[in-house]
Amino acid sequence: MRRVLITGPTGFIGRHCLDRLLTEDCEIHAVSRHRNASGGDRVRWHEADLRELAEARGLIAAVRPSHLLHLAWEATPRIYAASPENLRWLQAGLAIVAAFGEAGGERFLGAGSSAEYEGGHDHCTEGLTPIRPSTVYGKCKAACWLGAEAAAQYYGFSAAWGRIFLPYGPGDPPGRLVPSVLAALDQQRPVKTTHGRQLRDFIYAPDAADLLVRLLFLSDAGPFNIGTGRATTIRSVIEYLADRRGSRELLRLGAIELPAGEPARLIADMTRVRARVGWSAPTAIEAGLTQVLGQR
Repeated sequence: MRRVLITGPTGFIGRHCLDRLLTEDCEIHAVSRHRNASGGDRVRWHEADLRELAEARGLIAAVRPSHLLHLAWEATPRIYAASPENLRWLQAGLAIVAAFGEAGGERFLGAGSSAEYEGGHDHCTEGLTPIRPSTVYGKCKAACWLGAEAAAQYYGFSAAWGRIFLPYGPGDPPGRLVPSVLAALDQQRPVKTTHGRQLRDFIYAPDAADLLVRLLFLSDAGPFNIGTGRATTIRSVIEYLADRRGSRELLRLGAIELPAGEPARLIADMTRVRARVGWSAPTAIEAGLTQVLGQR
């Protein structure tokens, strides 16, 4: 029986990954700082603060997972990019992968980010597009993957890294793009944004979770993009939401200056995923946004 430990199972992507794991034939362990009982009898919950290195190592030694899906990280909207908590999570991540190797773990999959890539490229391709992050968050994510690769080489386990692009969908926390726009529209407040011409790869969160879990149970090592390969302007997402609410007049596109260093394009090259996993994102952006609108 495969014994899976998932960190960050109560986060935005983590909740969807936990739901997806429930469809697999495996023993599921989940860790959170607070008591939780979701998932019923299928999930064995553990309480620990993984930023405390002794607790992180102790948990791995107690559970002895064969598979580790590491999602836990600082992700608070609007502050995560420069937060010093990224440094604590980097330390925790390195301690976790080392303890996993010492415990005889077989397969590690960590959640990375499109923020690791250098901006300005037509598409981001694993192993080709330079890893040159501009934020503290991106730098710490990239460093965590290098550490995981080193641990995998030393201890002999298989390691992969899922670079997640722009997730949206059920459970998207307040302060992120889609929920913040919808909150303003629902309250009939002006929606102030940048010009919105930036091209992004938006992926429906349950689709991202499906791909992550598929990668967890493969043996292929290395980085994998978690995206769709499709380019969508931020403006078109905002306008789609406003039109469905009948409130296009509330949009103030261009009212906010574009942040320095904001890339014009951030699109995943999904060639490697299609070749190794045989997977393509099933949910088009309009269908995903319609699902979100239907739940409000």
